[in-house]
Amino acid sequence: MSVKAGERNVPDTPQNRQLNAVWYARELALYTIKICDNENVFLPKHRQSLTDDIVRTATAIYLNSWTANNIRVTEKNKKEMWPWRSRLQRQAILDCSKLLALIGLAHPLFHLRGKRVEYWSDQAVKARNYIKKWRESDIERYS
Repeated sequence: MSVKAGERNVPDTPQNRQLNAVWYARELALYTIKICDNENVFLPKHRQSLTDDIVRTATAIYLNSWTANNIRVTEKNKKEMWPWRSRLQRQAILDCSKLLALIGLAHPLFHLRGKRVEYWSDQAVKARNYIKKWRESDIERYS
């Protein structure tokens, strides 16, 4: 039986922080794309003005996390690679906050149910917190 990354009983290591951060960013992007595809709720007339921004932001969170995860920082390349990885992590964190603001706009505009907004916002906050923990761990390791 498979278990979500954040629900596994595993030690808190840098590798597991990376895995959790990227996993939650991926889940957030998938959920966002899935709900925004419902044209009965996310009306096509608002696609260019808001819905596309929501999907792009959620996708950017995942892509920045995934890309940062694939940057290998070693003692030899630390000066070059660590700033790049750190910028991607920071951008993913900022995009999580941006997504929360966009969800705040979508809530009244699309008449979203409170439970949906609460769950969606919680997913964005979880992803942001995992990415923050990962970044803080990297700062200790590489700074």
